[in-house]
Amino acid sequence: MRSRKAWVLAAGAVGLAAALTAAALVAPNRAAAAAQTYVPRDAATIVAHVPPRDAREVAERQALAAAPDRIELAVEIARSEIERARRLSDPRYLGRAQATLARWWKLAEPPPDVLLLRATIEQSLHQFEATRADLDRLVAIRPNDVQAHLTRAVVATVRADYAAARASCAVLAHHAAPLVALTCTAPLDALAGDSDGAYRRLAAALTNRTPTELRTWALTTLAELAIQAGREPLAAEHLREVLALDPDDAYARAALADILLPQSPAEASQLLAGFEAADTLLVRRAIAEDRAKGREATKLVRAMRDRFAAAAERGDQVHLREEAMFALAVDSDPDRALDLARRNWDVQKELADARLLVEAAVEARHPDAASPVIEWARANRVRDARLDRWLSRIGGAQ
Repeated sequence: MRSRKAWVLAAGAVGLAAALTAAALVAPNRAAAAAQTYVPRDAATIVAHVPPRDAREVAERQALAAAPDRIELAVEIARSEIERARRLSDPRYLGRAQATLARWWKLAEPPPDVLLLRATIEQSLHQFEATRADLDRLVAIRPNDVQAHLTRAVVATVRADYAAARASCAVLAHHAAPLVALTCTAPLDALAGDSDGAYRRLAAALTNRTPTELRTWALTTLAELAIQAGREPLAAEHLREVLALDPDDAYARAALADILLPQSPAEASQLLAGFEAADTLLVRRAIAEDRAKGREATKLVRAMRDRFAAAAERGDQVHLREEAMFALAVDSDPDRALDLARRNWDVQKELADARLLVEAAVEARHPDAASPVIEWARANRVRDARLDRWLSRIGGAQ
């Protein structure tokens, strides 16, 4: 099992913050629509393909089972599961990580390494209050912990607590590689109205010697900054480079699909084909096929409805942002999309969430519903090409 630098795991949290939406899924009659449990009639029926288990991982799990108090081994295994969740956009691996840490999970004062991983998992599931409490406790114990401050910056940014985010990024400036600190502060600078400057500074810091994991994170951030400035072809170049380095990066694949969807839904569908195991990618492929009138549209739309219904039946809190997208693009139900987008905005306040709420408000013909985003954008001097286009339709452009 590969060990990974602390900042790599925290950088992965950035992808999850944008790709995993775990706000409450509340919609009329959703549980009633849940698909019936499928029970194969033949024991030989294949219901899912899972990746082969690494022999070293198997050995480590056996060692942990024989000595369950070996915290250093539990932490290493859990860290690898969290990395899988990030790369594959599959929250099931977060559950595996939590189970690995079960012995210490509910302790009021768990060991610092467990506290860090617990916060990372909580953040990935958008349990932001618990995350912030754990991270504040951890930085009081280990004030120079790079991963703790990076994850704290992510959570604070998502919750629009930009002062706290900058404070954590400032710690990174003294205790992490320069590119790590730059990648931390770039989104904050862009949100404050300096997306062009943030892009230039971050792009200048990338070199051919940048480690792959850090390079993919920085490139994804550059893509987000380019999108914010309305330079989507440039963003697409960055995202394609990320996928060339890591084809399993679900967040980069979803972001590239979002660029392609308006003009080239068939190309977006092709990009996503074979990656439908992740809900964030299935929903976009279903939208792409529906928009392109592709031959798999009916099957994919039905599969996405089944996943939403199954999540409701289990009581899971998953992908509110994606469900709102689906309601707009496939169901043509802007009122429901607006309800979902409002609930999503209550939980997280990233640019994607702002764009979604304003779009839903426009489509539902309820321009007043965009007021929270307009106030947020004005208060923080936010400039974003996609958001400004939607705001201009309701007289709210900055």
